[in-house]
Amino acid sequence: MNKQFRQIGATALVGAMLCGMSTGAFAVSDVAKIGSTGYASLNKALEAVKDGQTITLLQNVSGDTEAYSGGAAAGVAYIHEDAAGKSFTIDLNQKSITASADSQDALLIYAHSGAGNLSITLKNGSISASGTGIDGIWVQDNDPSTSTIVTLRNMNVSADGEAAINCFDANLDVQATVTGVDDAIYAENSAIHLLAGSFEATGTDTEDGVIACYQRIDEENGELNMAQVTTAEEPAVVRPADWKTTLPMRLTVTNFQDVQINEGKKPWYYDYVYEMANRGVVSGDGNVWTFSPNKNVTREQFAVMLAGAAGADLSAYEGKKTFSDVTHTWSIRQIEWAYDNGIVSGTGNGKFSPTAAITREQACVMLYKYQANILNIEPRQVVEVGTYPDSDEISTWAETAVQTMLMEGIITGSKQGDTVKILPKGNASRAQVCTMLSAMFRFAAQS
Repeated sequence: MNKQFRQIGATALVGAMLCGMSTGAFAVSDVAKIGSTGYASLNKALEAVKDGQTITLLQNVSGDTEAYSGGAAAGVAYIHEDAAGKSFTIDLNQKSITASADSQDALLIYAHSGAGNLSITLKNGSISASGTGIDGIWVQDNDPSTSTIVTLRNMNVSADGEAAINCFDANLDVQATVTGVDDAIYAENSAIHLLAGSFEATGTDTEDGVIACYQRIDEENGELNMAQVTTAEEPAVVRPADWKTTLPMRLTVTNFQDVQINEGKKPWYYDYVYEMANRGVVSGDGNVWTFSPNKNVTREQFAVMLAGAAGADLSAYEGKKTFSDVTHTWSIRQIEWAYDNGIVSGTGNGKFSPTAAITREQACVMLYKYQANILNIEPRQVVEVGTYPDSDEISTWAETAVQTMLMEGIITGSKQGDTVKILPKGNASRAQVCTMLSAMFRFAAQS
């Protein structure tokens, strides 16, 4: 197996310390800052950063315009030579670090022999490499007696000609969307923890899958050691579940960092959210580590959830468009499916109002029609329905659906001070919708 063993030789970077110096007071043209001190390049900030500090990017960074080792080499790099350990953070601040075929990898992190422990956190941005033979991030520790760990939080890392991340004799803790060609992550003698993320290898090399972790045997040989790769424990959802044996080219680890047990206490929506994640009904709010439980659900999002709950075959809806204002490719087929099955009918004038927040009574109508047209179950009384002071606020077209959802226990009133109300015109949050869908599945199972 010759794919591995691509580490940088120890002599290649000897003395290659970053040579930039602080530019002093923060200026508009500065690329990065540490506290109130600005730096003309990210490499200069990396040379100056001290233990415990945070570098914040102020501008997008290109490896073609950055230089280390006295300008002799292009790219962004942190070369750790100090005997003392160091821990610091690079906050990309929603900015990017990029590299092209004419530069080094987008970001190089290298610890020399004799250097102390190193811990670097990369967060809130993107790192990408474009061109044959270069990577998004290269991490290497040349000293087995010390530890190097790179932590990624809320990151997007990609490379269109190589692995997105290469890791040698170091550790990764990853919460990111990672896309490479042969591998999303390629590692040797390294421990990889996938806290959450979407990982994809877009090439045709299926030999070692999207995450390739090797144990080095000698200078020319190694063997896959997927035991060195761990994922977040349940209730995190890992798909495919058998990814260590099937070695797929795609892997997702859904683990919502805003839906967690804190001090032994679960949020009221915890079980419902992860139940829906396990069923494939929800997958996060823009990524697989953020759920945003209190955020309003839009009409198109609810249609997508119902299609997911039904396990709908959407192939027949490719290219169809009933509503003039539906433009998102991720929702158009699901909305067409919902329309074709009588679950939605639009908001008038040929429009669906896809990005409008769904109201509680609208959600009830869609669930009512879903039960009738998809589940084929008859309404029945499950709980006693009380009286609500705002029941006269229910729209005429929604009265039957709201009453049915109440008597089936799929929705309940919402406590407002000392009063319990239906709030038919109120918006439904993502947590509330998961609760409704969970109750609907239980009702269907008992019918």
